[in-house]
Amino acid sequence: MQSGPIYLTPAELAQYDGTDPTKPIYLAINWTIYDVSANRATYGPGGSYHWFAGCDASRAFVTGCFAEDRTPDMRGVEEMFLPIEDPIEDAKYWTPEELREMRRRERAEAKQRVHEALAHWSRFFAESQKYHFVGYVKKPEGWPKNEPRRKLCDAAAKGRKKRTPPKKDEKKDGK
Repeated sequence: MQSGPIYLTPAELAQYDGTDPTKPIYLAINWTIYDVSANRATYGPGGSYHWFAGCDASRAFVTGCFAEDRTPDMRGVEEMFLPIEDPIEDAKYWTPEELREMRRRERAEAKQRVHEALAHWSRFFAESQKYHFVGYVKKPEGWPKNEPRRKLCDAAAKGRKKRTPPKKDEKKDGK
């Protein structure tokens, strides 16, 4: 029996995707590996969450794009929480300085939402009575710099909303 945490490369972790019935099923979130074999029907081949097996799919836990986002790379995920901009409409309500400050605040809030969503799933697995901590995924050398930055998956992008103009009494110049 394993006495301490194990450390697997992404390629080694892929061997625990449930396709070999003699091996446990592992998934990783935020570089931490859990044994989800107790729910083989869900995480094994043909299961609704098989996408998560054998990899760190942290991004998919947040975006909901299971097939496309089987990666721990969270760069750009905050875009799913940012409003869609309309420069012509936005200029009617805010000065360039106000827009810069609003964008800065919106991005900070969006990053916080991503952090909270990932933390929620990390806690789910860490606190589970059903799934058990196994170890950690070894980050590849130079990661993520050697990976191309992913674009936001279609489903997450479609969930974005337009920026909401202020109520009439909040418009600039009282107009």
